[in-house]
Amino acid sequence: MALDVGYSELQVQELHNHVRLTVNVKPRSQEDKLIIEPDGTLTLRVVAPPVDGKANRMVVRFLAKRLGRTKSQVRIVAGLRSNVKIVEIANMSKAEVSRLIVSSPN
Repeated sequence: MALDVGYSELQVQELHNHVRLTVNVKPRSQEDKLIIEPDGTLTLRVVAPPVDGKANRMVVRFLAKRLGRTKSQVRIVAGLRSNVKIVEIANMSKAEVSRLIVSSPN
């Protein structure tokens, strides 16, 4: 897993006790890789195919690991059958999510 950096500001929506990220998912990629686009959006390339929810499970697993959360604290709230997903992470602030996504090498 790798990270490309070179963005303006990470696009994260902070709500009461959780945050929401919009993630563009590219299934059947050569490697699992998180990319922060120049406009601050996230692109997550996953090896898993978009079949039987495999890519969705990989999105949850990848983000949970990157953010130091359990899989149950990360859920896709919109876009289960789309490449554009809204992912909710429980018990995190916008600053914490931004710091962990940008600073984590894997």
